[in-house]
Amino acid sequence: MFKKASGDTMKEPVQAKDLFAIKTISQPQLTEDTVFFLENRVDEATNTYRAALKGMDLETHDRMRFAIPGQSVSQYEIAPDGEQLLYLAADDKQKTQIFIQPIYGGSPRQLTQLPDGVDQARWDADSTGVFFTSTRYPEPPKHHELPQPKVITRLPFLMNGQGVLREDGTHHLQYLPVTEKEPKDLLARPDDFSLDAVDPSGRFLALSASPDPFNPKDFRQGVYLFEIATKALTWITESQEHGSFSGVDFSEDGTGILLYGTDNHVPNVAENHIWFYDIEGETLTDTAVDHPLEEGPGEIVADTQQKLSGRAAQYVTADYFLASGFSHGRVSLYQASTTGELSEAVGGDRHITDFCVGPDQHTVAFTYSNFETPSVLAVCDLITEDEKDLYNPNTSWENHHAIGGAEEFTYQTGDGLTVEGWYMAPIGAAAAQKHPAILYVHGGPLAAYGYTFFHEMQTLVNAGYGVILINPRGSLGYGEDFAGGVIGAYGQGDYQDLMAGLDETLKRDPKIDPAKLYVCGGSYGGFMTNWIETHTDRFAAAVTMRSISNWVSMYGNSDIGYFFNAWELQGEWNAPIDPQLYWQFSPLAYVDQAKTPILVLHSEEDHRCPIGQGEEFYTSLKLHGVETAFVRYPGSNHELSRSGFPNLRIDRMQRIQDWFQKH
Repeated sequence: MFKKASGDTMKEPVQAKDLFAIKTISQPQLTEDTVFFLENRVDEATNTYRAALKGMDLETHDRMRFAIPGQSVSQYEIAPDGEQLLYLAADDKQKTQIFIQPIYGGSPRQLTQLPDGVDQARWDADSTGVFFTSTRYPEPPKHHELPQPKVITRLPFLMNGQGVLREDGTHHLQYLPVTEKEPKDLLARPDDFSLDAVDPSGRFLALSASPDPFNPKDFRQGVYLFEIATKALTWITESQEHGSFSGVDFSEDGTGILLYGTDNHVPNVAENHIWFYDIEGETLTDTAVDHPLEEGPGEIVADTQQKLSGRAAQYVTADYFLASGFSHGRVSLYQASTTGELSEAVGGDRHITDFCVGPDQHTVAFTYSNFETPSVLAVCDLITEDEKDLYNPNTSWENHHAIGGAEEFTYQTGDGLTVEGWYMAPIGAAAAQKHPAILYVHGGPLAAYGYTFFHEMQTLVNAGYGVILINPRGSLGYGEDFAGGVIGAYGQGDYQDLMAGLDETLKRDPKIDPAKLYVCGGSYGGFMTNWIETHTDRFAAAVTMRSISNWVSMYGNSDIGYFFNAWELQGEWNAPIDPQLYWQFSPLAYVDQAKTPILVLHSEEDHRCPIGQGEEFYTSLKLHGVETAFVRYPGSNHELSRSGFPNLRIDRMQRIQDWFQKH
């Protein structure tokens, strides 16, 4: 039996509009006496996302604000000397530029004025200049207001959030001393690359890029050492045939570098680990080969966090580092060595969203979330293990709103797997009465629910619904065998896991009304909602979002289709197209079995699961007499529910509730 819901009914209910009230903390960084961070919010007046760069005195807890008033900061970095910082923000032409500011008194100033803006920026080793990347495009034609054709010669040619990829840009690595105005070109390439890390000894930069960028069948990402003095590039991950890596952090003496990534021995399933490259010995080692753990921030499903650094690891000493790791719905911090030792350093039932090791090598600043807390800034001493919360930007909001918790449970499937889930009971009187419940299927599938704040789920439990969150086979955080359980078997074992999880929840909470069960999901969760729609009628209504209905058309019109189909449905790197197999796994093939009233939500600029997937499903449902409606979101892509236009995010949440209320 589940316990009573934890929400306080005397408080205000959490509603969709609370999107504008909830704040999050990200990108913590430390000096000897101050912790810096971004404080993120959603601005109702401008319908945008804003981030303020702030600092907090570690002793007095006084907070201070940096950057030009009104600026929204996307990235920042403290200089190695601890005296100044750089940050990226839009200039008056809405192009991202580099700004620098003294930490202990002084105004920020704009360092760059590039016509096409800056992509990334990092301090050099001695705090006197900045390395940065940028992309340059040719001048538009004189009459550029006239429509112009888009010529495509490469694959992939689409990217969700960007649309058709331009082929006329050049990607540059540049260096600019803080006392000068004109940057120096260090590297120019026709393909995109990332500036990952700067060597504290001043010898190298770490760059990541595709080894064969215009080969549509090469999915590797390599890490390269760029020698600053000679501009020579050395590919240090070449030994891994299918490897995909990024650089993370150089050792203080510049003799080694931590990498984050996977050898991809199973396509799209192999765990990400922290790897160590010995620069002098020219050897690459998987530091977690003996530990079944998804290292790095993982892919925990939520809708609240913004502008996270994505940091996977950071050196503590010459031989030890701190890394994040994702397991059983929890993201924790682990202390590890370059020789393979690993132990949990900062854990608990929570989602550690970001972190940074301080210059004293034992203080860690981190941000975390859990089911009932959106975001907290905290510090921990790695030696004493003492932990202290420093700042919760939502204290007042939490005190005035009814926030529901979740209860973890596990169950056995028919074929012997142990599956984990959580149940969020409705808040208030509904929990003690017969009440409806929603099976909410996560995307991915290589993602997972866990101990993190989910605004949308809070709106649902406050509206009187129980919410069932299941991590079926294919989910992240339970080992490679579990993650690979869906490969070549979409809609099979994963479908059975979800139905068994629903049955287990009904058994544990007899107050759930079996006549008022609902199902919804997005992306892979949308595929699974479509599959459920066409394979059972036990639900009173369904909502499918950014879904897949037809793997055959998905192959060619998705930005990932031609390789994702091969990886997920065929389990191979470059399998030949197999329309019969794709159709076998397509919910559209079974649409004549659909009966449940279903709402189709799709973004018009979704290039991951293109809107055609929703169009095909809606058309077929309508022709088969199924009660349905189709909502199209303009100017929106696959990330609508997490980072789309705020007004449309609110509309989406409300429409889901309205559809279920109607049925």
